Amino acid sequence: MNTPLGYSPGEPLDVVDLEILADIARIQVALDPVPVGLVERSLFAITLAGLEAEVMELEYVRIPEMSVRGEAPPVEARTITFTSDSVTVMISLSPTEGGRVRIDGWAAPAAELLVSLHRPGGVSETRSDDDGRFVFDAVDPGPASFVVQPTGSSERAVSTPVIEL
Repeated sequence: MNTPLGYSPGEPLDVVDLEILADIARIQVALDPVPVGLVERSLFAITLAGLEAEVMELEYVRIPEMSVRGEAPPVEARTITFTSDSVTVMISLSPTEGGRVRIDGWAAPAAELLVSLHRPGGVSETRSDDDGRFVFDAVDPGPASFVVQPTGSSERAVSTPVIEL
């Protein structure tokens, strides 16, 4: 039995059906496109959620100069502090050549830590020194989160919220 449009649920899609679906897809992309980076950011957030790490709170953001409304470009934060019950992490962001960012970080209490920088494109790792200091030299701007894990310890990892570098 055919439906009023001539389609029967048991029939496979034909060339006309596929053309109609392609037209609908083009219209949807033109009228309501997926935001740039949404898929990568979603996968990034899902990865962080799966770490089962304690999440730090964004505690303090220091901005180098006052920001006012107008035509001036937005002022970017230079120093960000995250806190949790077990550790505090402060990072300082500095622009480098090619539009990249240098990240200098300090963790307290000072200890040797495994520090992972999670980005939509992958994960970079470094170790802090005995004073809790760590560096990521030339990082592309974009969303990022840090995961801090004490080395040689069974303590749980601690993760920062996602920030924009």
